Amino acid sequence: MTEPMSVRLCTAEDLPALSRREPHPNAHYADGHYQRQQQGDYLFALALRDSELLGTSVLDCRGDNLLQPELKSLWVYPEHRRQGAARALTRYLEEQALDLGFDEIFLRVDPQNAAAIPMYISLDYTPTGDHHLTTYEYVDGLGATHSREQMDAIYRKSLRLLRG
Repeated sequence: MTEPMSVRLCTAEDLPALSRREPHPNAHYADGHYQRQQQGDYLFALALRDSELLGTSVLDCRGDNLLQPELKSLWVYPEHRRQGAARALTRYLEEQALDLGFDEIFLRVDPQNAAAIPMYISLDYTPTGDHHLTTYEYVDGLGATHSREQMDAIYRKSLRLLRG
């Protein structure tokens, strides 16, 4: 029998394990998410089974963010995909958004991302018809930081039905 999955906010104790899973040792993505969480209005969530990391996601409620709140950086490790971790992370962060008083939640996605779009639709997110030019920063295999621009589609979900 498979152990149940849990989702919770990241703690400082989680950072070494998260860093080991990053694509490059100098990327420090988890550290950045955790630091933003410490500043407030930003939640960095982990999905786990027993003590094994399955994936992560973020709820960004910061005032300078274009979309509020925004589900971001949803990532499930390849060996744990199609086991419910993305759904668990998303549901957890939606509940957090409700607790913070939000009635809807947004996300951005590359319109060419053939894997993500059906998943988001299955989670009741719908395209708004809006697009936004987003600048992403990434670290390459040599540790250098680069940025790229991408036109993302905006999706939205009403949280009103979750209030029950």
